[in-house]
Amino acid sequence: MLTTGVSNGHLYLRYEPAVRPTRVLMQRRRVFNQMGRPEQFKRTREGMAVMRRRLFAYVLVLVLCVPMVALARGGSGGGSTPPPADPIVVPVDPVVEPEPTSDAPTDPGRGNSEPGIEKGTLYGDLYVIVRDLNGVPVLYTWVWSADGATPLYPVEDPSGFSQPIANDPDGVLPAEFLGLVPLDVEGLVPEVYATYTQPVEFGRLSLARAPSEVIDQGYAEAIASVNACDSIALDPAGRLLLTVGDEVKAIDSPRENLALYRQLMLNGYLSGLTRGVEFMGPLAYLCEQGSGTEMTASDLDRAACFLAGAGDKGGSLSLDEVIYVNNFLGINDPSAGIYFPFTRMGYTYRRTNAYGGVEAALLQGPVAGSHAVMFYADEHVNIMDKVFGNHGYESVDAGAREFAHAADDSLHVIDYIHNWALPEYE
Repeated sequence: MLTTGVSNGHLYLRYEPAVRPTRVLMQRRRVFNQMGRPEQFKRTREGMAVMRRRLFAYVLVLVLCVPMVALARGGSGGGSTPPPADPIVVPVDPVVEPEPTSDAPTDPGRGNSEPGIEKGTLYGDLYVIVRDLNGVPVLYTWVWSADGATPLYPVEDPSGFSQPIANDPDGVLPAEFLGLVPLDVEGLVPEVYATYTQPVEFGRLSLARAPSEVIDQGYAEAIASVNACDSIALDPAGRLLLTVGDEVKAIDSPRENLALYRQLMLNGYLSGLTRGVEFMGPLAYLCEQGSGTEMTASDLDRAACFLAGAGDKGGSLSLDEVIYVNNFLGINDPSAGIYFPFTRMGYTYRRTNAYGGVEAALLQGPVAGSHAVMFYADEHVNIMDKVFGNHGYESVDAGAREFAHAADDSLHVIDYIHNWALPEYE
């Protein structure tokens, strides 16, 4: 039997079993006795009409109240109406999550031989490794104990693997390791030695992994600015300095500098440059010469500064970072053993040639005086003095390491002139 009621503001519908307690049955008999004997009651038309009305009323209550109870239960999480004694449990098929997809490389650590082609997103195993003067990896294999449990010493092997250099300031590794990280027979670093590797941090230069369209757009913007300027020169760090009307501004966008770097390293000149040799003046080597010997030492000097302009201020540029970026940009093709010929070109770097006599208008100070602290503008800040402490540097051997040193010096100058730039007022 169905009955309705209200509890704590909620309408409920209760089903009672057909077998009732004696007390309830006695109450029902008294009701029937007041109306007449049940047998007589059922035989009369009036009794039948009453029964139909009662049946209709029960059905109406059932139709109207059940949805209201369900709504009350579903819409009020804080209701206190107790749940049914034996709730109905409907089995639901579990939701199967799709398999995650990844473009992680099957052969991680290999450079991007085609600009814009993904070789994985993390490059988590790009370590500081042993390289020759041109930046080409020197390959090694390791000799292990007879039981294969202990690495003994490394052996240079043209058929071996790229060899990580160990970061072992406390001298924990055996001297026989020669400052290198052990490799297993597959060229992988055993887990126990993984903490000694030195991952290369790219910072802003991670942009080199972006699709080529991104870098192409940066180049289009940079070359448009050069073609539209009134004059062109170099800033103290060696980046392009453009004058348009009364505004003088360096191309300082990391993306544009990286695009200029890629273009110059691939071609030996800046394609799309509409300014002639006369307009470019001392920078005429950036124009297409058409002589078949486009790449010169001056081009490499400028390329080093472009690469610095794409790096992190306050950071540094290493040989490994330079080579990996060249891999990403398609300047190198490691799978074919092709690397930019720094050594063959005989590239060398001398710091005094790059920054001797270079000055900049910068903020200087603080100085002691009648005031507690005082800064001042200096139109002739000597870069060799302020950035390098008048310490020179000169290449010992030609090659990629000297190019990386030139880029790193330029990055330090960029950082200094950025931190001490004169405030601008409108």
